[in-house]
Amino acid sequence: MKSKTTFILLFSFLALLSCDEALECLFGVNPEINETSISSATLDENYFQRITAEVDNAANDNSYDYFFDIIGDLPLGVDAVFFARSIELIGVPEETGAFEFTVFLSVERFEDGYYDSSPTCNDSARRDFTLFVNE
Repeated sequence: MKSKTTFILLFSFLALLSCDEALECLFGVNPEINETSISSATLDENYFQRITAEVDNAANDNSYDYFFDIIGDLPLGVDAVFFARSIELIGVPEETGAFEFTVFLSVERFEDGYYDSSPTCNDSARRDFTLFVNE
């Protein structure tokens, strides 16, 4: 009886998800923002910080298209430059303080002639950061 219940639950789970999506979740294939924090900046001095991303547990994470967005505050003089798998914060901060922002990441994959807008178990990732600018 227990094996029958397990089979029914497993079948129900697979029926709700496509086979690919079930495998993506089983193996933990997810977009991931690697950095958990960023370095502080100094007023009126050059600043550089790279925030990188990957698709965790993917056989070839270069086959995904990465889309970033930043919501929140960056200090005057610091810009975000978006690349294929990273964001670079560059510039010369013109104001001091604590600047909070969130990085959002989503991925898509071109496969078999079409875009799969949900190629991973979780379609997106986000990470909150605070950039401290000191005198």
